Amino acid sequence: MISEGVLNQSLLGGVIQNHSILNPHGEQHKRNLALDLLLTALIDAFSILVIFLLMSFSSTGDILFISKNMELPKAKLADALERNPIIKIDEGKLFVEDKEVTADTITESLLDLRKTYTDLHPGEAFPGIATIQADRRIKYELLNQIILGMNQAGYSDIKFAVTSK
Repeated sequence: MISEGVLNQSLLGGVIQNHSILNPHGEQHKRNLALDLLLTALIDAFSILVIFLLMSFSSTGDILFISKNMELPKAKLADALERNPIIKIDEGKLFVEDKEVTADTITESLLDLRKTYTDLHPGEAFPGIATIQADRRIKYELLNQIILGMNQAGYSDIKFAVTSK
């Protein structure tokens, strides 16, 4: 073994053992205990942060952007949202895919979306699915007018954005 023989004394115990370009005086490097503890704490904090971000990451992505004053209806049974055209009613304004429309022009906007779908997916049947995102306190008359416009444009499968109880 090297630790017991002459080879150990000649290789490791020579005059130039501790001399180098970085340490010309041959001083032993002393490990700083505070630096080791600080590095360990930083690695722990980084690991916790990475785990938190991985756990809170949504693989489905954010489909809806809900404003602060909008309160979605609550439902006991709800499915995960799928990517469909979204009709949003926010503060009395009506949006189709984040483009502001009026109650009179919603049918035209939805027909344009339908035409775009059929152009992008030739030979496929139009699914006719759309999602309504509205506050739970919306008036029935406005909601009924929107649903009638959606039906006229061929959107017969209407879903509502809700929060689960």
